[in-house]
Amino acid sequence: MFMTNKTFSIYKIVAVVIVAFVTSVSVRYGNWYLPVICIVAAWIFLHALRSRVKEVIADERDRKVAGKAAGLAIQVYTLLSVIAGIVLYIVGKEDAVLFTVGSVLLYSACFLMFLYTVLFKVYEKKDERD
Repeated sequence: MFMTNKTFSIYKIVAVVIVAFVTSVSVRYGNWYLPVICIVAAWIFLHALRSRVKEVIADERDRKVAGKAAGLAIQVYTLLSVIAGIVLYIVGKEDAVLFTVGSVLLYSACFLMFLYTVLFKVYEKKDERD
């Protein structure tokens, strides 16, 4: 059974609504494992449905735009988290919570830059082989 792109989009929206509802109810009751199970189930469900779509879901232009958006998002997040992290790190010398939040922001920026560099090199080598 084949599916159109519009039908697949409707299923995606329904899946997001269900995951959001389950997550909000679970947070209310202090349950952390149910949202994880729901997210994994929704991912498997949508992945199975995606294989039934015979139309083009994303073309080269979409991927190029997504790459530009991802690159800019990484740059903006890194810049803002480094600035906020340094401010909180300095101000937080007297407050342990602010110091910890500043440290987490700085380490997350470092991790994101490291991950980007590693993945860039992996895809660069993969592109050279193709």
